[in-house]
Amino acid sequence: MGMAASQARLLSITSRMADNELRSQIINNSKMRLATESSKVSEQYVNALNSATMMMSNYDTTGESQYQKLTFNSLTAYSSYNNQYGLVNANGKLLVSEYDANIYRDVKDKQGGLDEFLAQYGLKYESTYFTKDTLGADQITFDDIGETYTIEELEEMYYGSENKMSYDSALQSAEYVNYSDYYEALMAADESYTAAVSEAINNDIFDSDWDTLYNNYLNVDPSTKSVSYFKDGITSLKTEIQRLKDEGKLKDSDWLETIESMINSLSFSGNTLTVTASVPAVKNGNTYTFEDNIVLDAAHYHGPEYQKDDEGEYVLDDAGNKIVIRDAYYDRNLSLKDKGNSNSISYAISQNGCFGGHTPSPNLSGTVNFTYTVTEKDEGEDGSTETSTTKYNYTYKIGDSTATATYQITDAASAQAIVAQIILEFEAGIASHVNRDEYKDANPTAEAASEAYDEALDKYVELVFGNVSAAQKDKISADKEILTDPGAIIQWANKNGYNTSTKFETIKQIYILDQLFEINGEPAAGWVDINNPDENADAKVQWYTNLYNRMKQGYAVLEDGLASSNEWIEFAFESGLVTMEQVDTNNNWVSTIYTNCSDITEVTDDAAVAVAEAEYNKAMNNIENKDKRFDMELKNIDTEHNSLQTEYDSVKSVIDKNIERSFKIYS
Repeated sequence: MGMAASQARLLSITSRMADNELRSQIINNSKMRLATESSKVSEQYVNALNSATMMMSNYDTTGESQYQKLTFNSLTAYSSYNNQYGLVNANGKLLVSEYDANIYRDVKDKQGGLDEFLAQYGLKYESTYFTKDTLGADQITFDDIGETYTIEELEEMYYGSENKMSYDSALQSAEYVNYSDYYEALMAADESYTAAVSEAINNDIFDSDWDTLYNNYLNVDPSTKSVSYFKDGITSLKTEIQRLKDEGKLKDSDWLETIESMINSLSFSGNTLTVTASVPAVKNGNTYTFEDNIVLDAAHYHGPEYQKDDEGEYVLDDAGNKIVIRDAYYDRNLSLKDKGNSNSISYAISQNGCFGGHTPSPNLSGTVNFTYTVTEKDEGEDGSTETSTTKYNYTYKIGDSTATATYQITDAASAQAIVAQIILEFEAGIASHVNRDEYKDANPTAEAASEAYDEALDKYVELVFGNVSAAQKDKISADKEILTDPGAIIQWANKNGYNTSTKFETIKQIYILDQLFEINGEPAAGWVDINNPDENADAKVQWYTNLYNRMKQGYAVLEDGLASSNEWIEFAFESGLVTMEQVDTNNNWVSTIYTNCSDITEVTDDAAVAVAEAEYNKAMNNIENKDKRFDMELKNIDTEHNSLQTEYDSVKSVIDKNIERSFKIYS
């Protein structure tokens, strides 16, 4: 019975020891798995530390700096502040977005070019010249020809239309070339004709009598003469002019009218020369400003004036209203001012005529006579002072645009200067204003020159006026000064009721635009971004011009999904799927390496690293705690195993002794 109990105990101990060995093995296996987990956690943490994202530094269209993940879209985004980059595939084709590719294909399908391509991005080459802001008004009046044109009409003249050639085309037109050639030919023929008859003119006009006139009045010492002496010089000139007119040798012209007007402005009386001239007067309200800085003010407006009886009471009509004598009136006084004239002045005013007014802006009427005396002082280099006094007598009818001014000359030198001026102007202009036909028979050369002139004149007149009658041509030829300038031609034609030809319309178009450019400068055109008017359109034009030129060399379309993917472009760079190009300062596409690009950087995600570190620390703490627990369990198992081993040995010894005694009993 005792032996059976010992054997049962031994079996129990053996079972427990075997169980402990199994548990120990399981724990050791678990400890090995902890090492694997620890390695995995470490690997995740290291990956987070080593993980970096490609970032792109560029600018938006407003110039604001941006820092974002590198994608095809961010790499190739337009901004006037950005560098221009492109990606090229293994076939050397530029990768472009679906949007850019669609625009390019559409332009090519319509047989368009660069301008049409740029237009799709809102880029338009235009001028802001023909606007009210630039020209200052909706329509422009050209005073020299008396015509007015709207901005739209002027713009059509410059750019052209279906029915009108452009300014540049007009300059290259046959009409303009012929006009220039015909004009030069006419001027040359005119000069030759004048030269050919000049000898006969000299014999007829500048004869011994003219020499006497010249020497007696222009070369004489005025200090030895009186003012009245020079009257004969003017009289002789008048006589010569009248002779030439009577003989049909002098043509009517503006030049002749000016000469005769200058002569008629002179009046000699004793030793005084009176000069009469028209002085422009500009009205502003009731103020009249004259050309020589005199300002005449009308003052003290009253009105209306009512009828009064002998007792000073108002007289009423049947309806009980005051009876109006006049709508408005002025006090009988005026004031004369010197507008900015530094010379001393004195004046006396008398006024004739009646006063009245016109509603709603009453005006002074009548005639004003006033004397304006100017004293001038000239200082010589030696310090001496010379004083001269000129008295101007004005007769001005209020409301007119000019006043008649007279002034008296009492010194012979001044009288000689005025007479000499008239004689010299006659001498300088007479050769161009005689009737040359009266002199051409003097020699064969003049006859040939006359025929050449008529031929040149016919061609020029036909181009300017079209087909005209002989009488009309004679009138045009008589005023040939007008032919030297398109503006003068237009003005003369309007004044005399002549129509210019359709060919001349081209020359007129050029003339009007040239007049406009003289005032406002040449039209300046430029690129405008109609979608973003304030943006640098020139930079945008260059950007998309570069893109267009590169696409012509070959392109491939990148899907929108890949174009916005950071992972794709990193993979494409790292795997060599694409290479990179950049536009240089000469707008050429050149190869570059993305790692050398200053706009591309690799950035570690600090937040991701922090998360990975926290997860690593947490996992390692868990592993360490488990490992400690496993060590404790192994230690407990080992202690229990030792105890069981001791007990096992003790029980085993007892059993062995019991067996030994039993053998001895039964032996």
